[in-house]
Amino acid sequence: MADILSVAASIIAVTTVALQSVHVLSATIDNIKDAPNDVTSIRADLKAVEAVLRQLDISLQGGTLQIALSDQIKPALENCFRVCATFQKLLDQWMKHSREDKTFWMDRWRVGLFGQDRIKTFKGRLNDCKGTLSVALSTANVIITSRELHIMKEMKDMMLEQNERVLQQEITLVDSQGLGIESSTAQLLANGSTQLSEESEQSRQELLEEIQQQQASSNALKKMCEEAYSRTVYERTRQNIKGIKGTNQSLILAGFVNTLGEESKINQDISDVTADGWSVVAAGVIKNIDFKDLRPSSPPDSMGRGK
Repeated sequence: MADILSVAASIIAVTTVALQSVHVLSATIDNIKDAPNDVTSIRADLKAVEAVLRQLDISLQGGTLQIALSDQIKPALENCFRVCATFQKLLDQWMKHSREDKTFWMDRWRVGLFGQDRIKTFKGRLNDCKGTLSVALSTANVIITSRELHIMKEMKDMMLEQNERVLQQEITLVDSQGLGIESSTAQLLANGSTQLSEESEQSRQELLEEIQQQQASSNALKKMCEEAYSRTVYERTRQNIKGIKGTNQSLILAGFVNTLGEESKINQDISDVTADGWSVVAAGVIKNIDFKDLRPSSPPDSMGRGK
């Protein structure tokens, strides 16, 4: 318990820093006169992130320590701070140009400095951080609620299954966004840099780095969703089965097979099971199986023919 309390205290501290970075960036945007709509629209994204950060802080302060069990939380908070700080610096650079002729500044910002693309990437990274924290919060709340004694098993299963569906949808969405990130990277690389000024080329290189960082934050969100999905399934079934791999005509049985009633009494945590080369592997509670019937009489000969 002492370890998790220490981890929770560390996360609360990082949450405070992330909130401060959101506030500073929001204030900077509020003070920009005649800012493009692309810039002012960031306020909504920052408010959404702030709401999640505050809820995370309240939950941890209130003793919801399950959230601290995820390895994805602290990196997501640190990334939130880093994303806001980087964009704060970028805004400061852009504002140096705002003293020039307004029309010239707007055109140059949009095209020469990749302004819209960099804002899009910033929003994507910020949304990934928010998504990672939201998934951790919602899953922890669902699991805690499902453990309340007055909740009937049917209602508990319904709640957990609903969370599983939501997480599956989120994973599909993240995969789709990943394809968009890859497309943006390919397009930016294809454009080349021969026609760009030194300043524009520097901005292009920075945008490439930011897109790569967006890919990393997207991967972190997917990992959080997969982790939350696994925890939800385990809470409902008491089965945590992952990393099962069978190759070369092998067969794996994992979990409960031909059992009656054991499922409600036994928790199983099975991971990293591999079968290869016409083998049969069993992991879990398995009854009334004749393994001789599950494997071929012999592996194929040199011509690829089985006997």
